[in-house]
Amino acid sequence: MLFRQQKNMKKIALLLSLFLPLLLLLSCNKSTVFEQEVTFSDANWSFEEKAVNFEVPITGSDKPHALTVELDLIGKPNVDMFYATFIIITPSGGKTVKSIVFNFINPIEPFLTGKNPNEKIYRLNVYPKRYFTETGVYTFEVNQFSNKADNYGIKALRFRIEKVKE
Repeated sequence: MLFRQQKNMKKIALLLSLFLPLLLLLSCNKSTVFEQEVTFSDANWSFEEKAVNFEVPITGSDKPHALTVELDLIGKPNVDMFYATFIIITPSGGKTVKSIVFNFINPIEPFLTGKNPNEKIYRLNVYPKRYFTETGVYTFEVNQFSNKADNYGIKALRFRIEKVKE
């Protein structure tokens, strides 16, 4: 009887040792490489702080990544269209500049509801598939280039890099 219980315990231990790591691998979200949020005091992305930089160490790869920018709004912003540039500076100093537009009236992607009823999150997928061939620190800059006034109603800016399937 004791021998049989020990044998069953060994089977259970073996099954757990095989399935537990698999379960942990499946439950982890390994697709997000980087995510950072910058909040603006008084929900105002002021003209004085027009450029927001993110420095991200990236290991070069031939796998694509999605680059996403989100704006968290409180209430109605003081503009209908928000223009910015999205700049990528590679570790070797190469630069890519892309214009981006957040259309608060007719967003490209549906907005998300924030924590409170008057909060909305506008998401813009800047690069659905971007490749990083160099290893090192990349600089990503979001720059509100066209508006020389403060931007009230913008509570935060979030930047995310995620691995995507080819």
